[in-house]
Amino acid sequence: MNRFIPIFLMAFWAFFSLQAAEVTFDFSTADGITTMGYAVPEQSAGTNLVDAGPKTVNGVTLSATDGATPTRIWNSQGSFTLRIYVDGTITFSVAEGSITGITVNAANTSNFDLLADVGDYAVNGAIGTWTGNASSVTFNHYGTKNAQVASIVVTTSSEGPDDPDPEDPIDPNIFKLDSLQHLAALEDGTPFQFTSDVYVNYQWNDHLWVMQLDEEGEAFAGMIYGDTGKQYPLGAVIPAGWTGVKNTFRGQVEAAEPAHFGNPKTILDEEYYSAFDVTGYLSYIADPDEGWQNYKVRMDGIRLGEINAHGNFMMTSNETDEDGMSFEASMAGFNKFGIDYPEVDPTEVYSVEGMVVVYNDIMELYPITITSDPGTRLWKVIYEGEDGNQYKLNDTLYVAATVDTEAAKLVFVTDNVDEIYYDTYIDWGFAEWMDWYPDWIALDCSNNAEFFNAFAQAEVLKPGTVKGELVDRNTNPRLVLNSAPVALDDAELPTLTMFKYDLDTDYIAALGNEVGQAVGYFRYIDGKPCLCSDLDTVVVKLNFDYSPELEAKMAENEGFKYGLLCAFTIDEAWEENTVEAPMSRIHVTDEDYYTNYTLYPLAILSTSSVDEIIEGKQVVDVKYVSPTGVMSEKPQNGVNIVVTTHSDGSSTAVKRIVK
Repeated sequence: MNRFIPIFLMAFWAFFSLQAAEVTFDFSTADGITTMGYAVPEQSAGTNLVDAGPKTVNGVTLSATDGATPTRIWNSQGSFTLRIYVDGTITFSVAEGSITGITVNAANTSNFDLLADVGDYAVNGAIGTWTGNASSVTFNHYGTKNAQVASIVVTTSSEGPDDPDPEDPIDPNIFKLDSLQHLAALEDGTPFQFTSDVYVNYQWNDHLWVMQLDEEGEAFAGMIYGDTGKQYPLGAVIPAGWTGVKNTFRGQVEAAEPAHFGNPKTILDEEYYSAFDVTGYLSYIADPDEGWQNYKVRMDGIRLGEINAHGNFMMTSNETDEDGMSFEASMAGFNKFGIDYPEVDPTEVYSVEGMVVVYNDIMELYPITITSDPGTRLWKVIYEGEDGNQYKLNDTLYVAATVDTEAAKLVFVTDNVDEIYYDTYIDWGFAEWMDWYPDWIALDCSNNAEFFNAFAQAEVLKPGTVKGELVDRNTNPRLVLNSAPVALDDAELPTLTMFKYDLDTDYIAALGNEVGQAVGYFRYIDGKPCLCSDLDTVVVKLNFDYSPELEAKMAENEGFKYGLLCAFTIDEAWEENTVEAPMSRIHVTDEDYYTNYTLYPLAILSTSSVDEIIEGKQVVDVKYVSPTGVMSEKPQNGVNIVVTTHSDGSSTAVKRIVK
């Protein structure tokens, strides 16, 4: 009997040693790397696992796939780690029995972002623990940089893996729901099991917003309320099989009592969980019948009301109805997530991103971020803006001239750019850098002397500080200011691009409120002061509201040729300058187009009794050429190559877009 007991115990231990075993994959030491069958990498070099092929240690096989960079064992100053890059994988498999546990020991907890394709995987600090029963387990790295692993311990069993397709272990009789679109139709209190995959759009505490794509690519949104036992990254695909109970709370449809939530199958790209850009459609989002509940949205150009002690605030936006009429849309918000809320500036507009929900049957928004709108480029405001909308100009602006009279307090500014990144049609694949002429706009202080005096003497204005309402875009674009812009300190005024037009030789192609030079003969025609060509065939009216004293000086030498610094204004919108063709700003079909110009003289630059031309290039001809080579006298729809010929024989060509 004394000898029988040890023999029995030895058999017992041997039995369990066959049932469970631990296999260590040590990537942190040269001995461990050699034991696995890999070559020890040299200093600042790596051993690629894919190139080395699968390695089997005590019945467990390790294989890999490459991500953005090859999956490899790396030597950094004599310190060895396994490095898995974005979308790279490692797989552990057994030919017999099953894997029942895996412990992943991180060498660096930064970017320790791994997913398991089966089983249950959780991370606590520098240790990742997988449990389950499978013949193969694959870990995928989804972080932005590389995951660094010191060692991995795999626990195996001689018993086979679980049946991969067992009968529904939850409840075969529970209601099966295959679409978030149909959740609202269930009666409150109905238990269900979701039979399709969803992906994570946003998660906060017990609130989990998910999305589902149908076969046609249409996205449906839903909200799960309760502890799922998981904290998912954005874009995580939650596998089918989770359960919930339909509930409606004050109009908000939700899946309550969540259970059976598994590990994510994969992580989708950011484009899947990025917010829908609904700028200009706040009125639709705020309408319960439009079906925006539980979607993540982003809106620019939003004005905010102060948040109150309860976290409530109001968002407003200027929008346009189907008849082209402007109106103000509004929607309530609630600071559910407790974000840092900016100090509200009533003259500022903001970009707001958040989740659309229902509370007491009213649509409102839980903001995720509220940021000051960076503003709009001047060229976009000039060519795509809408009168009545508020804009902030995201350009360094240069002051060319100021006017301070009882009738007006104006500051004429330009962006002075000769190249823009044309991204209007970026969704269609059309976005490129283009040669461009500088654009102009007048800043209207509305006779507010405080505004005017605050910045009129500045030479350069700081980006993002010019804010106001756009008016007269189709003729003489102005921004009616609602605050005083800020001067840009220690900034030098560059040489501004100003065109010079001699009425005897040049084609006038000035924009409204453009500051430039006009050369012509001063005469009174029908009792009105005009600037004209030598033969009176080109007549541009002169308006001296800004500087009547200049008229008195010029009247002393009627018939003389003057060079004037002036603001060009357009009396009526050109025929082509319509909603359909907003980028066509030069009228070229009427022979007397120049009668639609009015000049506001700002200074006399030269006076001569003979035909004297101011030095510099004058525009003498403008042609429009399509990409196929068709030339015309007026802009064509689409891309135009605008060929400008100057008085010295030189020419320039730039691209312009006409819708």
